[in-house]
Amino acid sequence: MEMLAGLLGGLGLFFLGVKGMSGQLLAMAGGRVRAAMAHGTSTPFHAALFGLLLGCVTQSSNAVTFISASMRAAGMIALRRLLPLLAWANVGTAGLVLVATLDLRIGALWLLGVVGCATYFGLDAGGRLRPLLAALAGLGLMLLGLGLIKAGAAPLRDVEIVRAVLSFAGDAWLPPFLVGALITLVAQSSSTVSILAITLKTAGLLSFDQAVATIYGASLGSGLAVLLLSGGVEGTARQPVLWQTILRATGAAIFLFMLELERGFDIPLVLWAVEHLAYELDTQLALVFLFLQLFTALLMAPFHGLLERLLERWAPASEHETQARPRYLYPQALEDAPSALELVAAEQRQLADRLPHILGPVREDIDSGITISTVAMAALEAEIGRFITALLAREMPGDTLQETVRLQARLGLLTALRETLGEYVSTAQGLMDVEIARPVSSMSEALHLLLEELREIKNHSEARWLADLASDRGEMMQELRRQGAGTGQERFVAMTGLFERAVWLIRRLALLETEAA
Repeated sequence: MEMLAGLLGGLGLFFLGVKGMSGQLLAMAGGRVRAAMAHGTSTPFHAALFGLLLGCVTQSSNAVTFISASMRAAGMIALRRLLPLLAWANVGTAGLVLVATLDLRIGALWLLGVVGCATYFGLDAGGRLRPLLAALAGLGLMLLGLGLIKAGAAPLRDVEIVRAVLSFAGDAWLPPFLVGALITLVAQSSSTVSILAITLKTAGLLSFDQAVATIYGASLGSGLAVLLLSGGVEGTARQPVLWQTILRATGAAIFLFMLELERGFDIPLVLWAVEHLAYELDTQLALVFLFLQLFTALLMAPFHGLLERLLERWAPASEHETQARPRYLYPQALEDAPSALELVAAEQRQLADRLPHILGPVREDIDSGITISTVAMAALEAEIGRFITALLAREMPGDTLQETVRLQARLGLLTALRETLGEYVSTAQGLMDVEIARPVSSMSEALHLLLEELREIKNHSEARWLADLASDRGEMMQELRRQGAGTGQERFVAMTGLFERAVWLIRRLALLETEAA
C-alpha cells in the first residue's frame, strides 16, 4: 500500500503540476497571443517560428488549436498561416518532455520553497508576478511528482502479478500503442502521456519498443481528443481542428510503420538515430517524441496547398461567418484613402441591404428564404468600424477626411437602426396573435417600405424624397396608439416608440446621403 500510495501521489502531483503550469502560462499569454498570431504570422516561416514559440510557452497543442479555431472563425488569421503554426506548435511541446527526463527532484524542492516563500510574504510585485509564480509552482509539482512516480514504480517489477503481466505482454507494441491513445483521450496531452511512458520504461515496466509505441499512440490519441472536444465547432473554426487531427494521425501512422520496418527488417531509422544521439534511454525516448513532431511537420509542409483546399472543402464557412466578414475590405486598401472610402461605402450598402430582412418574422405571408443574423451584422459593423478608425489615423486631404467622418457617422446610424429593428421585432412578435395584430402588421409593412427605399437610394434627389417621406408622423402615431388601446397596450406603446425611432433613423440616414460628395 505504501508503494501504491507513493505511485498514486506522484501521479497526482504530476497532473496537478502540468495543469497548473500550462494553464498559468496560457493565462499569462492571454490576449497577447491572439494579437501576435494576427500580426506575427505574415509568412509561413514566421508562422512556423511563432508556432514553435507558442508550443514552448503553453505546452499544450490542444490549447493552441482551439485558440486558432476561435481566431479562424473571427477571420483574424488565414488558413495557410495556421497550417505551419499548428505543425510547429506540436514541436514546441517537446520541450516539456526533454525537461522531464532530467532528475531535478532537488531543484524542484528548491523551486517550490522559493515560490512558497515569495507567495506567503507577498513578494509578487503587487500581484504582477502572481501568474508566473503559479506557473513555477506547477513546474515544481510536476518534477516532484515524476520523482515520486519513478521511486514508486521501480519496486513494482518485483511484484509477482506485475512480472506475470510483463512476461505475458512480451515485446508486443500494439497494446501499449492502444493504451497510449486511450489515456491521451482522457488526459488531453500527448506530452504528459509520453512523459509517463518514459518514466515507466525507466522503472522497467515497459520495454524500449513498448515505450516508443506508447508515445506514438499518445500522438494519435491527441488528434482524436481534439476532434472529440470540437463536437459543437462548425464552419471555418473546424479547419484547425481537422488539421491537428490529420497531423497527429499521419505522424503516428508513419512512425509506427517505421518502427515495424526498423525492428522487423533491421533498417536503421528513428531508433538507430536516437541511439547514436543520446546514451541515456529516457533521453532517447524524449528525442523520439521530438522527432515525431519535427519530421511530421517537415513531411507535411510540401502538401500545405493541397491540404488547405481540402480543409476549406471539408469545413466551409458557415452562413453566420459569411455574413460577419467584410466582402470588400482588406488591410492594403488603407494605403489609398479614396479607394478605401469606396470599399467602406460598398460594405455599408451590404448592411443596408440586409435591414429589410430583419422584419421578416413580423410581416404577413413573407418567406423570402433569406435568414439574417443580427449577431453577424454586429460583427461586420465592428470590422467596418475598425477599418474606418485605422483610416482616420492616417493623413488625408480635407475633403477625404470629411467623407471619412460622414461614413463613420453613417455606420453609427446603421448600427442604431439595426438594434432598433431587432427590439421592434422582439416586441411586435408578442402582439401578432392578439386583436391589435392589424395595426402591428401595417406598421411593419410601412417600416419595410422605408427600408427598401433606403437601400435603393442612388442620388441626392432620391435621398431628399425619402427624408420627406420619413418626416414627422406624430398625429399618425397617436392614432395608432388609440387603436391599440386595451389588450397588450403597454407593449404596443413600446413598439410604436421603436417604430418612431426607426423612422427617425431612416430619415437621418437619408439626410446624410444628401451630404455625400
